[in-house]
Amino acid sequence: MTGSRVTGTRAVGRRAFTFGAAALGTTALAGCGRFSNDSGGSSDGSVELSFVWWGDAARAEATEAAVRRFEEKNPGITVRTEYQDSGPYQDKLATRIAAGDAPDLFAVPNRGLREYASRGALMDLSTAEVDTTTVEDSVLDLGTVDGTLYGVAAGLNTLGVVFRKQHLLDAGLELPDGLDWSWEDYEEMCRRITENTGATVYGSGYSTVAETTNITWTRQQGEDFYTADAGFGASRESIAAWYAMNNRFRASGALPPPGYSDVQGNSAEQQLISQNKVASQFFATNNFKAYNAASDGDLLILRMPGETTGVRRGHSIDCSMLWSLSSQTDHPAEAAALLDYLVNDPEAYTEMMTTRGVPPNREVTESIKADLHPDDLAATEYLLALQEEDLPTMYVYPRGATAMADEIGTVSVEIEFGRMTPEQAADALIRVGESELSA
Repeated sequence: MTGSRVTGTRAVGRRAFTFGAAALGTTALAGCGRFSNDSGGSSDGSVELSFVWWGDAARAEATEAAVRRFEEKNPGITVRTEYQDSGPYQDKLATRIAAGDAPDLFAVPNRGLREYASRGALMDLSTAEVDTTTVEDSVLDLGTVDGTLYGVAAGLNTLGVVFRKQHLLDAGLELPDGLDWSWEDYEEMCRRITENTGATVYGSGYSTVAETTNITWTRQQGEDFYTADAGFGASRESIAAWYAMNNRFRASGALPPPGYSDVQGNSAEQQLISQNKVASQFFATNNFKAYNAASDGDLLILRMPGETTGVRRGHSIDCSMLWSLSSQTDHPAEAAALLDYLVNDPEAYTEMMTTRGVPPNREVTESIKADLHPDDLAATEYLLALQEEDLPTMYVYPRGATAMADEIGTVSVEIEFGRMTPEQAADALIRVGESELSA
């Protein structure tokens, strides 16, 4: 079932969004950093829109090419595009919104949507000329807060496992299909690879810090890490079991010793699996092409372990970035036209392809599949197959989710180096959940 097409007027609102060091509740803030906004109408009737996002140069090049196509199809509208790395982007965007100087269209991180919406920074998309009939309800839910649609996924992703096939074969293991394996099966495979290589390559380098992995594990225990009412739903028992399992993986040799991954960078080439230091990692599907290219084309995509052996499924379809319209825009119709183009026009994706993940519009996805790189196609087919299955709902992150992500990072390191027990880690996360998370 899909959403509905709606039209209307813009909403008005202003407020800050807090990310990292930016505490933005004031009415006047100095300096908007790199971002600036002169958007407005000119004497000849033309309109200039401001459109900003975070990401690397390759993503920016593809997005800017798509925007140029939009301008060609919409004479009289020009679009000024800006991008930045995620950390500076979030702080500077928050500053701009607080100062009443928001871009017309911008990327919102999934964990920030509820905060922006609650402060009146985002347009209610039911008042905008954006066709959402093309997007499945489960995808629209990713941008819906308290029944109101505030954002549309810029691209769909899900979690998975990438494995270097040659290490599996060298260890005398059959290539798994990933459909019915347990965490114990995964541990045994990884332990045998580590043993076979004499610990020159470890079987797994999965991150115990990643919030998405914690969410997936908790779902498999029959709970929700973040709940429908923006609370914390993971029990002490399930959290402690997660960290106890991590300790067991490390003790058996399936995971590397403490500190092994500290030198890993963010690029595909800097990943432990690309450097042939581990045989498997967890990953977001839109990274598969880059990871595989950096790993000599040797990677296999698998579903997460425990999907058929847990209480319920852990996988969900998610997004890290949503497109939202500013409630401050002076050009709601033109901004909505740009958003509608990014959601529904195949021409946009002949340029952007799957740089942000699978398009939210299934028809658009089908239209570009023939032109996808084989690795992008493999990742797309992986996600589309999951999308056909009965998966748990991915709830909009609560306010305070950034504090929770920070705490996960802290306790995971303490666990890794033996300075905290799994039970102590569980208590710490529950304290943050009770004190920081809210609707």
